[in-house]
Formats: sequence, C-alpha cells, structure tokens
Amino acid sequence: MVPADKPLTGKTILVTREVSQAGALSRSLDERGATTVVCPLIGFSPRSDWAAVDRCLERLCEYDGLLFTSVNAVEFTFRRMEEQGIPLENARGITTYTVGPATAEALASWGVSVERLPDQYQAEGLASVLEQETVQGKRFLFPRARKAREWLPRFLEERGARVDLAVVYETRRADENAGLLREILGKEKLDYLAFTSSSTVSAFTALAGSGPTKEAWQKITAACIGEITAATARTEGFLQILTARSSTIPGLVKAIEDHVEGKG
Repeated sequence: MVPADKPLTGKTILVTREVSQAGALSRSLDERGATTVVCPLIGFSPRSDWAAVDRCLERLCEYDGLLFTSVNAVEFTFRRMEEQGIPLENARGITTYTVGPATAEALASWGVSVERLPDQYQAEGLASVLEQETVQGKRFLFPRARKAREWLPRFLEERGARVDLAVVYETRRADENAGLLREILGKEKLDYLAFTSSSTVSAFTALAGSGPTKEAWQKITAACIGEITAATARTEGFLQILTARSSTIPGLVKAIEDHVEGKG
C-alpha cells in the first residue's frame, strides 16, 4: 500500500528507457509513490566493425580533447579499449569534456575526470564551456552513437577545430516490445509517458499505432528530459508536453512531481 502523502501517489507512469537503464528512473518514481510500468522501447549494441575506431583509440595521444555526450558512449568506448588492451591511462591524460553529471559519473568509474560541467546539460551547454577556450587548431575525438545530432561537431569545426567522429554504438528500436506497449496502452490508465531521449519518443510513436490508439496517447502528458526530447515530442504529435528544467533523471522526476503539485 502506497502512503497517501507521497507526491506521486495515484499516478501511473510509463518508463521507456533501455532495459538496463530503466531501473534508476523507476525506483525514483516508485519512491515518490508512483506506479511505474516499464516497457523498454530502445536498445543499444556495439558497432560491428571497429577497425577505424580502434585506430583512433590507439592514437589518443594525438588528440587535444575527448568529447562525451552520453553514458553509452563512455561505456562502449572504454569497454572497447579494455578488450583491445589499449591502456586506459592514455585517456586519463587528455582533457575530457562531458555534457552532464551522469556522463561525468560514468567517466569517473573508469578513472577519468572532468574539469568542469556545463550549466545546461546538452550539447549547447557543452559548447558554452568549449567556447571559453581556444579551440582553433585543436583536434577532438567524439565517440558517439551512429544516429546523433551534428550540432556540436559543426559548432567546433566552424571555430577552426578538427573533430573526428567515432561511432561506438548503435541505437535500435525495440520492435519486439510493440505488442507489450499496445497492451499497456489498452489496459493501463497512464498519467505520464517518461521520455529520456528523442529516440524513445520516436520509438514510442512508431510502435504505439495510429487511429483511435493515437488519439488516446496524444492526450497523455509526455514528460521529457530536455528541450531536444520535447521538440521531438511536438514533432511526433503529442498535445501535452512537460519539459524538465534540468536534463537529468532527478530533473525529470522533479518536473513530474512539480506538475502533479501544480507548480509546473
């Protein structure tokens, strides 16, 4: 029995994160009294051909900086280095830039420190940190997903930097969960759909179905981790969108809590 004094008591929230990452968000919502329904809509896998990336990782000393904008990029990069016997010390000696606290924490678990976090936890925030330094003539390695925004590399290249893109993982839609998602939408009275990336939004709309089903889910509040995710939700047809002020899991949970309490 959930105590009635918890802020999210009586609210049912769909968590769409990849299965290994859904737990932290679900636990945080559960602790605040919510009923969470987990249906992973995306998955991640390492790239199949590593030859080009391995060459970059073997020559890390040639780079002036490493750029990371996701926890996944950190994990896939350092696991590959470990598998290939590339000394992790090579990365620890390079200035490393990251998009937010979760990514910084992932880097710390590999012994890599970040000097400063941006105020805004997305590519634009990271750019504001880099803009305070001289990037002209510098070379950066940017490990990332195959499908990713081109904004940050373009920003740096326009200022005279060289950015080598290293695709270290693929994001795939979890088509195997389409039936589960439609079953949940047909059975559960959902108050919020929690989206932690544009990929989860796009996967949801692709798998949820159209017609009367779409008319129903369009009216559920899409709780988005940041402005980029919210923009995708608008493009995909959501009518009620809630955006976290801080692009973090705690920020997303706080946004839902404030919305329930009439503060958002």
